[in-house]
Amino acid sequence: MASWIDVFSFLTITSLFVGTILGIVFLAKRFSAAAQNTKESLQNKGISISDKGMSIKMSKRFDREDYMDATQRGVIKVLDASNVHPAGVDDIKSKSSSDLLSADHDGTTHSAKIFGIRRAHSGASK
Repeated sequence: MASWIDVFSFLTITSLFVGTILGIVFLAKRFSAAAQNTKESLQNKGISISDKGMSIKMSKRFDREDYMDATQRGVIKVLDASNVHPAGVDDIKSKSSSDLLSADHDGTTHSAKIFGIRRAHSGASK
């Protein structure tokens, strides 16, 4: 016959196993609910996620004219940001390098703008 210690040990081990299984089931349900809430919030924003992939709802469709306009704007921005100008090769020097090249070296103190920062220096420290 089993003593009370055997019964107590059996109940303790059984409750640990059942508690572990119930904890895993509870966590799985919580993760599933969180994923479902995220899926619903994304669907409200226009992003639909399914087992076959993802789709994004757009309020406007681009036709060829809109695409060409956007591409031209991008090309114009890139050309404006570049240093190459169609006037010729002599105009390629940047403003800071032309300031440095035009500085006289007679020992007088003058200021030049280097990299957008105005610096005062003398020509004596050659």
